[in-house]
Amino acid sequence: MDKILVNIDFKHDTAVILEKAAQLAIEHSAVVELFCCCYNRAIVQDYMFDKAGAQKAEHAYVRQIESQLEVLSDALADKGIHASFDACWDRYTDEGIMRKILRYEPDLLMHAVQPHSRIGHYLFASLDWQIARQSPVPVLFVKQKPWTTIMRIAACIDPFHKDDLQGQLDREILTQSQTFSKGGMSELRVLHCFNTLPHEAIFDEHLVTDYEALQIRIEKEHITRCNDLLAEFGLSTEDSLVDVLKGEADSLISDYAIDNHIDIIAMGGVARSVLDRLLLGSTMESVVDNVDCDVLVVKRPDFLCPLSE
Repeated sequence: MDKILVNIDFKHDTAVILEKAAQLAIEHSAVVELFCCCYNRAIVQDYMFDKAGAQKAEHAYVRQIESQLEVLSDALADKGIHASFDACWDRYTDEGIMRKILRYEPDLLMHAVQPHSRIGHYLFASLDWQIARQSPVPVLFVKQKPWTTIMRIAACIDPFHKDDLQGQLDREILTQSQTFSKGGMSELRVLHCFNTLPHEAIFDEHLVTDYEALQIRIEKEHITRCNDLLAEFGLSTEDSLVDVLKGEADSLISDYAIDNHIDIIAMGGVARSVLDRLLLGSTMESVVDNVDCDVLVVKRPDFLCPLSE
């Protein structure tokens, strides 16, 4: 990890995300760039018929944001971190962030997810979802909960994912998780959740009579597929830090994070056609909503950002 891009939103507290960015930068000897995509609707409305005045006001507003970023950047520099900053004026924040990613080419984007109105819960806002859907680099969705002394990372894999039959996404999840776990004191865990066919959904009388054997066969197949993938990373389902659990993924992952004091959950992000929010967000958004730890969203290596610089 050489370059970290941190998206700054001055409407919310930046202390935790900057602290985590500093920790990653120190552990990986990485450089950090602070970025803010700013836009002020009042300026647009007040100078609607004065183009020159609007440009001056926009430039002044961006310079004001840059001065705030400079203060934060200097604080990182005081810790021995090579830090820089950048701001741009863009009505669509997600597009501004994506263009910055394409220009800067970071190894990681850090973006803070804010608590929802329900106490203790988080929900993907439109901006969060757009970033998860479009970013060509891994995105660390940062919560307010600090990391523990020994950073615990849980890589969630699915060798049976119908859109990743070749295992490219799972390999990238494990690769990125290992990258995080290489720095400092850390622990990498691997989790695979799977469902078996409910007994009441079986209409074949021969399968009904041998339901228990069917469950055993399915579980063995999942373990076999996991081991085929994990072998490339020197891991196995026999390892104490690798778990294969039966049940609904979103609820299992949430409980797993609590029970094992996880700091970062690494998950795959898959976007699909016009229904991608429903399909992409079903598990990811549920996990983000129900856990207090950070969530790292990873894409396949061949993923291309839908926007251009």
